[in-house]
Amino acid sequence: MAVPLHAGAAEAPVSLCFEDTMVYPWITGEARGLAFLELGLVEKELNLKFEYQRLPWRRCLLEVQLGRMHAAIAASYNKERAVWGSYPTLADGSLNRELRMHTDSFHVYRRVDSPVRWQQQRFENLGSQPVGVQLGYSVGKNIEELGYPIKSARSSDDLARMLTHGVLQVAVLQNFEAMRLLNASPSLRKLMVEEGAPVKVADQYLVFNTAFFEAKPALVKSIWAALEKARKSKTYLDEEALRLTHESRPR
Repeated sequence: MAVPLHAGAAEAPVSLCFEDTMVYPWITGEARGLAFLELGLVEKELNLKFEYQRLPWRRCLLEVQLGRMHAAIAASYNKERAVWGSYPTLADGSLNRELRMHTDSFHVYRRVDSPVRWQQQRFENLGSQPVGVQLGYSVGKNIEELGYPIKSARSSDDLARMLTHGVLQVAVLQNFEAMRLLNASPSLRKLMVEEGAPVKVADQYLVFNTAFFEAKPALVKSIWAALEKARKSKTYLDEEALRLTHESRPR
C-alpha cells in the first residue's frame, strides 16, 4: 500500500527519481539530458523546485509506489504501475499523451550470426532462449505476455556485452540508446543488428504517487500542463533536434 504523503505548500520541493543508467538522449547523467531540460523549464514556469534522486530503475519505481518519492521521471504506462501511480488522463480515462515527457521506441537487436528473427510481433527460431531486457522496463512484461522468457540486465551496455559474448542471441533496446551504443563502439555494428519492426512505441510520462496526486491534484496537473508547454518550446525542440540528429548519424 502506498504511504500517504503529507505535502506542504505548493511551492515546497517536489521529489523526483530517475534511473541511474544512460538512456540517451533523455537521461545522460546526474540530472542531465533532455528530460531535465524539460523539467528545468517547468521549474521556471511554475516557480517550483524539483529535488532529484538517481536510483536503479526498479528501486525508483518502488520508492514512488511506497510514497517516499513523489514521482518517477520518464515511465511508460502499464497496468501494474497504474495501480499505485497516476498518469495524466482525458475525461474518458484514457491517457492524455499531449502531457507526456517524450516518446521512444523499443527494438529487437540480435547477433549477426543468430538465426533468431522478429516478424509480425513474434520471434522465430528463438527456442527456449531468453530475450534480454533492462531490469524493471515495462517492455519486459510485454515480451513475457507474448510467451517468451526474459533475462534482465541493469543497463543497455550490459545487454550489449551479453550479446557480444553470446550470453544472449537477442535483446530489446530503446531506439536512440541503441544508436548511442553503436556509435560509441563501431565494432558493435559487426556483432549486432536491428531486427524487424519495433516491439513497442511508448510515450514516457512523469508518473506520480497516487496519494500525492490526490493530496495535490492542482499542483500535479499544473506540472503535467507545464511539461507539454516545455516539450513544445523552441528551447526544447532545438536541443532535441540537435541531439537526435547527432546520435542518429553513423560515425
